[in-house]
Amino acid sequence: MIISKLKATGFRNFASATLAPADGSNIFYGDNGSGKTNLLEAIFLLCLGRSHRGATDTIMVQDENPFYRVEGQIKTTDKNYEVAIAFQRDGRKKVQIDKVSAKLSELYDLFCAVAVGPEDSVIISGSPSARRMFLDIYLSQFRKLYLDDLTQYRKALSQRNAALKQGHDPSPFGTILAEIGARIILGRIQFLRELAISTSQFYGNISRGRSLMLRYEPSVPCDDDTDDLKLITERFLEKLDQVRIREQAVQTTLVGPHRDEIVFSIDNRPARSHGSQGEWRTAAIALKLAVYQMLREKRRMPPILLLDEIFAELDQHRVGGLIECFGQFGQLFLTTAVEPPAALSRDGRSFRIGENRIEGSQ
Repeated sequence: MIISKLKATGFRNFASATLAPADGSNIFYGDNGSGKTNLLEAIFLLCLGRSHRGATDTIMVQDENPFYRVEGQIKTTDKNYEVAIAFQRDGRKKVQIDKVSAKLSELYDLFCAVAVGPEDSVIISGSPSARRMFLDIYLSQFRKLYLDDLTQYRKALSQRNAALKQGHDPSPFGTILAEIGARIILGRIQFLRELAISTSQFYGNISRGRSLMLRYEPSVPCDDDTDDLKLITERFLEKLDQVRIREQAVQTTLVGPHRDEIVFSIDNRPARSHGSQGEWRTAAIALKLAVYQMLREKRRMPPILLLDEIFAELDQHRVGGLIECFGQFGQLFLTTAVEPPAALSRDGRSFRIGENRIEGSQ
């Protein structure tokens, strides 16, 4: 998968900017605050219609501008696509593929992208919601029906919570919540089972031999080696029945994928409480590189890889181990406020980001 052209209008700090990247490595350099990360965000938005940082569309519109528009050309293994994402401040968002209106989910069917940045440390050190957001973004690219299930689950969850708040019987929503939620849980079990192995390998390579483990802890009790959808559904319903009185007291649903957790361990110690900033960054990078590898194998094409200041807070031996991994990747975009490693700049194309524009892109 290759992005051959990108144009951003009214997006973040760019009134109008164009980019014609190389098929391999592309390095964005410049002062802090110049817009390097914003440019990566525009690339991710072009691929999947959303921010990799979790930003809302309104926030991504440039100040004093009524809209943003990001458009470009994306090549996959079998076709070239013209893609455009536009949003107006009144809340209207439009997706076009080859100049025809499309659903956001269609982008996930066609394209894939992985973003790695400083904010990823919260996947390891932050709240469970950060880990669930990570799961939802990347599992939606990995499993075609996951995004649809997630949308239906959130609708059913909202209806059930409304019933609880109004003092009504929530049981009519329990069956559908369990059926959809069980599919989501099973998808997460299968995804994380494979991801755990690959993440451990990448972490060991980058950190020169240290270990990283991850474990899925769903709120519905089930083994991480199960593939029995019926069993998960039954246990979901049983758990809902067990917490029925508590849910009525707190007026919210206490069981389901919206309550799931992933636990990380570094050298057999809880990463969240015992890890350093550098260890969190290394673990998050290993996690995203493992996702990249899995997506490449699943989708049979290399995803776009976005690397935002990944060398910050890493010592030299970790930087060296990380660079050795780059030979496995296709088109990548990397930001840096400092001189990039020679091994990268030698084989890539560089763009200077400054004064709200891109130099060297034409």
